[in-house]
Order: sequence, then C-alpha cells, then structure tokens
Amino acid sequence: MTIQDQHQDNEDGLEWLRDIRRKMSAECNHDPHLLIEKLRAMEKLPQYAHRIVRVRKVLEPVKP
Repeated sequence: MTIQDQHQDNEDGLEWLRDIRRKMSAECNHDPHLLIEKLRAMEKLPQYAHRIVRVRKVLEPVKP
C-alpha cells in the first residue's frame, strides 16, 4: 500500500492533522522518546500554557 492509497482510505477530513503528526515525528527522527520530550518542553512555553488541562489526582464523588 502506497502513501497515496493510505490518503484515499482516510477521507475523514483529518489528513491535515496526520501531516502535522508526521512532520513532528520526522523532526524527532521517529523516536517516540524524543517526541515526548519535545511536547513536554512545548507545554512549558507561555503560548501553549492555556491549552494544558490538568486533571485532579483525587476523584470526588458526584453530588446529587
């Protein structure tokens, strides 16, 4: 299967996202550890700080 075949199989409108992910992975030589380090470093940048959602470690019961 070629890349063009894969592109035709994925006609869900998310090819732009796949292209971004491919580019980021290529920048890290397709090493998942380097990619995670890069993403964690980006989280600390002020222009991305508002996009980070922190989850509470302790779950609270639902109030009726």
